[in-house]
Amino acid sequence: MFRSGMTVSPWRAVLPLIAACCCPGAEAAQTAAGALPALEILWDSGKPGELAWRTFDTSGAPRDATAVLSPFRETGGPKPDEARRSASAPRLSASTDNLPAPGPQDPFAARAPLGSLWKLFVYLWLLEERRPAPDYVCTGAQGASAAAREHRAEEAYCCAPGQTISRDAALLRSCGLFFAPARLDIDPQAWRRFWEVRPGVRTHAPWLAELNAMKPETVVSPASILGALAAAPARAREDAANVLLARLFDAGAAPAPTKLARGMGSQLRIKTFSWHRPGNPRIRYGGGAGWLSDGRPVWFAGEGTGQQVMARHGAALAAALSGTLSPENAASTPGCVKVNFFARYPFALEQAGGKPAPAGILRGRYVARFSKDVSIPVIANGELSLTREGGRDRIEGRFGLDGYVARVIEREADATQTEAARALAVVIRSYLLNNAKKQGNCLAIDDSSHAQRVSPNPPGAAARAAAGFSAGIILTGVPAGYHSHTSSKNRMAWTEAVAAGRAGEAWDVILRKAFPDANLAAMHDPAGVPCQPFTEAETWLAARAPQWRRILQERVRGFEPPSAPRVCLLPHGTPFSEQDRNRIHVHGLKTMEDRLALTHEYLHLGLRHHPSGHDEELIERWARRLILGETHETAFFR
Repeated sequence: MFRSGMTVSPWRAVLPLIAACCCPGAEAAQTAAGALPALEILWDSGKPGELAWRTFDTSGAPRDATAVLSPFRETGGPKPDEARRSASAPRLSASTDNLPAPGPQDPFAARAPLGSLWKLFVYLWLLEERRPAPDYVCTGAQGASAAAREHRAEEAYCCAPGQTISRDAALLRSCGLFFAPARLDIDPQAWRRFWEVRPGVRTHAPWLAELNAMKPETVVSPASILGALAAAPARAREDAANVLLARLFDAGAAPAPTKLARGMGSQLRIKTFSWHRPGNPRIRYGGGAGWLSDGRPVWFAGEGTGQQVMARHGAALAAALSGTLSPENAASTPGCVKVNFFARYPFALEQAGGKPAPAGILRGRYVARFSKDVSIPVIANGELSLTREGGRDRIEGRFGLDGYVARVIEREADATQTEAARALAVVIRSYLLNNAKKQGNCLAIDDSSHAQRVSPNPPGAAARAAAGFSAGIILTGVPAGYHSHTSSKNRMAWTEAVAAGRAGEAWDVILRKAFPDANLAAMHDPAGVPCQPFTEAETWLAARAPQWRRILQERVRGFEPPSAPRVCLLPHGTPFSEQDRNRIHVHGLKTMEDRLALTHEYLHLGLRHHPSGHDEELIERWARRLILGETHETAFFR
């Protein structure tokens, strides 16, 4: 949110730096050095202790070559008495000696307002500490006083009067009232203890340990913001990144994917911020900060709001950042997929020499032989297993979600057709979520021409890159599918996608033409899923919960009975629970799988404060015991 007002910094150590940025003398130096850049980007280069720095002019042309900086003059890091200072005196590496001397645009000078970024750090703390975060209720303050007007302006980022907003949605909409430390009863000392033990905080971002610094007017260095983002706990960072991806494809934020989304896909997960330049409340200054898909932190800013900067400079941002990414290092999308290979055709799996392959985990090279002298080579590295039932061979594969998408691309298409393959990856992922069955913590689907054909061999680099580019992105609103050469409503033709890509059309344009009624969205976006009350399921669960409670409290360490969970009817996708909102989303109640899914998510709610809440095998085992009445066994958490 944009406000006017004076900038403040909570540390005496950086006050001289702020003065240097804002005083008339600094303005004169700025004039002498040239106009401020229209866009500045700072990110972790991937090399230990080095940051990459680029600036661009209003036309999108780079002003400087990429600069690699070291955060301290001394390679050994700061001295003990400097532990709480901002890193303000960088040393340019030898390869960048031709760059201008550090000035007001120096990434180690305290000149960047936090803006809305403070909400991201509170969000990370809530996730890692597993603290309750009750929904914020919008009241719509009455009256014409300045306080009432300011309150209404703040609530405009949250919800309409009488409505509520949850934790994830509050981060997406930048609802500062939700994250107010006083509302969440955050203790300053607990906050300090939490952050000061994180690697690099004391030396690179000491302000992060100060709860009173969590406000938009706090001024810090861009480099220290990267240090703070790098200190985020891995699990909380991954969860936050999933939510932030939803913002990039939020239809309410932009009518169509921006040039940034087009060029980066899902490889950039950022929280936008908007404030003003320190010392000049008349000039808006905004941007974003977060992580690349491989976990490296990134920060960028320019004149305007964060959304305006992304829209105006999306192409430059994508050009600077996309080339630094490798699909080999990208974080994988949570989830797993079980594949029943060659589901419609009987086969025999042989090892070298024609001998029958032994049942069990498969490693090495094999041949799957079918009737009419048809055979397919199979290469396995432990992700495939062979079973024999009634004299018939059965191969089951277990893959990560991105690995599954890459294997389908490898089998169904030509991954070297980059834009078409990127579009197909989104369709494959959407089809999987809409049509696969839930088995424990996995999705289960057949390898079949009636569904999606899956390569039994590891996918190549091009297929992995196409899948990783759009990791976590799906089509919503339509039952998306594809065909090799025939298109129809809600069905993309691969040959047409290839032709469009060769003609210069981007992946999102290809999808928009094939699915005009669909929206691009983030796969993990519970904040964006409305709750259609599922009264029948709530009644069913309420009737069984008292009996389950007695069994689980006695035998399952860490189980805390959730209080009357709300059950929502999920139109498509994988069942899930919103632990901070005590809600469960499921498809139905008629089948055994439906009831198992509901019980599975109920257990997730009951174990939300215990480490074993992440043990999917244990939760699925107990779900089956409760449904099938197998309660005579004793379970112990491992």
